[in-house]
Parts: sequence; C-alpha cells; structure tokens
Amino acid sequence: MEWFRFKIVLVVVLAFAIAKLPTPSEGANLHRMVVSYGSLGGAHAPLWLAKEAQLFERQGLDVSLVYIPSSFQPVMGLLSGSTQFMNYSALPSLEAYLRGADTVLIASAADRVEHHLVVHPSITNVKDLRGKTIGIGSLGSLIDVVLREGLRLSGISDKEVSIIPVGESVGRITSLQRGKIQGTAISGAHLLVAQKSGFKTLIDFNKLPIEVSTSSIVSTRSYVSNNTDTAVKFLKAWLEGLFMFRANRELGIKTLKKYTRMENDEVIEAVYNQYRDVNKTTAKPSVSVVKSMHQLLSVMRPQTKTANPEGFADLSLFNEIETSGFFEQMNRQYAKNQ
Repeated sequence: MEWFRFKIVLVVVLAFAIAKLPTPSEGANLHRMVVSYGSLGGAHAPLWLAKEAQLFERQGLDVSLVYIPSSFQPVMGLLSGSTQFMNYSALPSLEAYLRGADTVLIASAADRVEHHLVVHPSITNVKDLRGKTIGIGSLGSLIDVVLREGLRLSGISDKEVSIIPVGESVGRITSLQRGKIQGTAISGAHLLVAQKSGFKTLIDFNKLPIEVSTSSIVSTRSYVSNNTDTAVKFLKAWLEGLFMFRANRELGIKTLKKYTRMENDEVIEAVYNQYRDVNKTTAKPSVSVVKSMHQLLSVMRPQTKTANPEGFADLSLFNEIETSGFFEQMNRQYAKNQ
C-alpha cells in the first residue's frame, strides 16, 4: 500500500495577530488506487465526473483512471493487483469467477445493452447478413457474446456470418465506410456518427430480452475484504458521480467532451440525454442479472454451464451505504435538478 503526502495550506489572517490559530496536520493522507474503464462511451461518465469534480478526494482517495478497451486485460489487472477496481461490463469478470478467480461485483448502474448493430444501407433484414462480415472490438468481449445471442434471437446463427476483431469504435466505423466490414456493434456517440454517415440500425440490443451488467464496479474479494472502508468510500464517490451526472448537465457534457474527445455539440448532447436516463443512481447489483449473464456465457462457453454464479455479486458494501443514509443525503442534495 502506497501513501503520499497531499499538502494543505491554511492561511489565517487575524486583525491583531495575537495568537496563531491551531492548524490541521501538515498533510492529509490520500489512499492511492488505480481504476480501469472499458470504453469511451457515456456508461463511464459518472466515473469520469467523480474524478473531474474531485469526489474521490473528498472521500480521502487519490484515484488514477486508466482506459483499457480490451475484454480480459482489465480482469487481469485486478487479479494482478495493478488495479483495484474496474468500471466495465461484468461479463468477463463473471467468466473469470466461474473459472475460480477472486472477482466480485459490488455495484451496477446499468443492466441493459445499449449497443446497436449498424449495417450498410444495402442490408435490409437479418437474413441479408448471411456471408457478411461484422466487426467488433475484441473476441470474447461483452459485445461478442451479446452479438451472437442477438443474432440467434433475431433468427440467424453466428456461424452464418464472419465476426472479426477490428478494434475501437472509430476504427470500426472507418472499416464500415471502406467496405471492409458490412456491420458493427456500437453505442453512444459513435452510434450517432455512424447513423449520420448513412449506416442504419439493424438490431437494437436494448430491445432484446438480454440482461447484462454493462456499467458495473468490479473488484476482487480479497481487496474488498482487506480494504472494506476504502471500498465503501470509492463506491460513495462513484455513486455521487451518478447523481451529479443527472443533476449537472453542463458539467456532464463538459466531462463527456473531455473523455470521449468528441467536439460535436449535437452528438454530445444526445449522448448525455441517453446516459442520463440509462445510468441508474440506484446501482445495487442484481442476482437475477448475474444469472442472466451466466446463461449467456453457458451458450458461448459450455464449460461454464455447471459452475455456480452464486457469490459473484456481493451486496454487503451496498447495504452498508444504504443503511448509512447516503442515498437520502444524495436525494436531498441533488433533488432540484433530478
């Protein structure tokens, strides 16, 4: 555990300067940690906002954010101790848990998949996808699993198409434009960019009966057990970020612009409006959603079918925060702009 000194300077000016007022300690210790997030979409805006508004510092935390767009690298970061929390889909960490890893789900702000399968305008129905190539970020990722299930629910097998890893959303849109792929699954600002470029939605995954924790907070059980107070503080700062994102449009949009690196005001406004509704301030992890994710994984990874998902979601930290009156305080503080 590393600590560093955060210097606080308090200057008190008294008219007669007879005596010096007692000052706080020369420095205040902030608990340092690294937190990863998995995309440049609005699902992670509350985390970014908590950083920008210094909500972590108010809880006594010095949080460094790192962007890791891969699917399993964030999990490996947790298991190696390089990161302490991840804000990502819970699917890869659930798979790791089912294989014996120490991962644990402690909060979830969204349980629906906001991605759309966008395709070339010449593709008019799902059957037209046969023989076509669909680009995704990485194989084995949340979108890989959801895409295959979405195709099945829409009446076509994933074996009738070619699904290839292309990388980040910007690169996938470029590949669409150049005809290297005929479809891709994207969300948020990049979805709007694709639509404005003439591509159209073929499948809206949000409308399918698929429940997945898409904006979750995951850690390891060993870290949470050994640092319970710190974990609670981190959750409180992130949860306040959810409230603040809903309440402060100006700051929310400014934060989105900074982290998504998109300057189009119309697109950013649309992304803000979308995720203002998508991200729940009541971010309690759901056991039923964990079971839904397990079912999805069982189709893709038959070896996980007999594994028991019970225990992956830990509600103890969330229950502690609830009983402390934190949510009542947040509702009072941000009620005017909700």
